[in-house]
Amino acid sequence: MSFLKKIFWIARNTFTEAARQKFFSFLVLLGGGLMCVSLSLTHFDFGDSELKFIADFGFGGIFLFGSVLSVVTSVQLFFTEIENRTALTMLAKPVRRGEFLFGKFLGVWLLLGVFVVLMCGVLAAVLAWRAGTVAEIAMARGLPMPVLNFDGIAVFAVFQWVRLGIVAAMTIAVASFAQTYLYAVVVSFVALLIGQLQYVLADFASEGKSQIWTKTLAEAATKFIPNLQLFNVGEALVLAPDGLSCGAIWSALAYGMIWIAALVFIGLWFFRSREI
Repeated sequence: MSFLKKIFWIARNTFTEAARQKFFSFLVLLGGGLMCVSLSLTHFDFGDSELKFIADFGFGGIFLFGSVLSVVTSVQLFFTEIENRTALTMLAKPVRRGEFLFGKFLGVWLLLGVFVVLMCGVLAAVLAWRAGTVAEIAMARGLPMPVLNFDGIAVFAVFQWVRLGIVAAMTIAVASFAQTYLYAVVVSFVALLIGQLQYVLADFASEGKSQIWTKTLAEAATKFIPNLQLFNVGEALVLAPDGLSCGAIWSALAYGMIWIAALVFIGLWFFRSREI
């Protein structure tokens, strides 16, 4: 088997195993159901702000449930292979550790792509249905028509896929040296939280009243943990008339891909010396 064939084989098996888990189906149904529940607000007349509320609700739900799926699935599939000794059997064959680790990550990332597509599809349907009603009300009252960019939803889906890919790669990197399932999950969620609080940490590090050691920790966190807030651009992509510039979009995507590659290689560096 060639290098790419072995990676594809591991990724396909990982994707199939993860997709069959009830946890994946549960999060898909829960996330889609909560987005549909937001339609219960249709008897309130919020104008354009209602679309913003539904969109923000959907954006937050996609990242929240996607992050939980990313961390739990990555750790569970990785430690299942270790605990069942299937990883040892697989690595005894002509499969390198790098191929094993990258295949695991790729399988989880593909699953996250399916999750993002399904959730963004539900969100687009909910927004389209409500936007039609709001447009009728706005036309009758002579108000500005609501803005809803479906191309922006597609770009947002790509953004979220890359952001969740960072979370998955970060989790794989932690799992590559962690000895227990709980430790890997806790550390991954802490890193995820720090990634979401990058702007807060940057402001804290710049404050003159902060102590030296706390400023050092804050600065280290902003440099060595990816800034996940960079991908919170759903409103600008979907509800803003101008959207984002192509330069800003490609810059954010390049940032995400660089971090994914770096985290996967860090995980490989730890995994090479791990006893299985």
